[in-house]
Amino acid sequence: MITIPWYWKALSLAGLLGLIALILVWNLQLSLVQYVPLVLELSLLLIPLIVLVPGIVKDIGKIYVYAILLALVYVIIGFLNTGSEPLYGYSMIILSICLYSGSFMCAKVISRHNKAVALQQQGVIQK
Repeated sequence: MITIPWYWKALSLAGLLGLIALILVWNLQLSLVQYVPLVLELSLLLIPLIVLVPGIVKDIGKIYVYAILLALVYVIIGFLNTGSEPLYGYSMIILSICLYSGSFMCAKVISRHNKAVALQQQGVIQK
């Protein structure tokens, strides 16, 4: 059983759920102008994030790596929105950085655990 420090997992989940909430609230309530159809924008922004939720809750290492890559995309989206909607853009950047850093550290812990298990199975190190 892998023991991931609670604060890294909490940071990752806070960034992920915060991004989902921000996108929903901003696009459904606070956005003054919709440049693309609402259904298209919500589906393109939310589906990749919602797919990550079960994997992060279950501590699946590959999902943390996907979350790291996806967080970089949302940082870029946040930077692109800072001109027209600065509050939305900067909030997205901050939450994406939370998702990135929490997922990075969780993936690092899982990787170290998997490496130690592999070395134990090969008999290189003793339990």
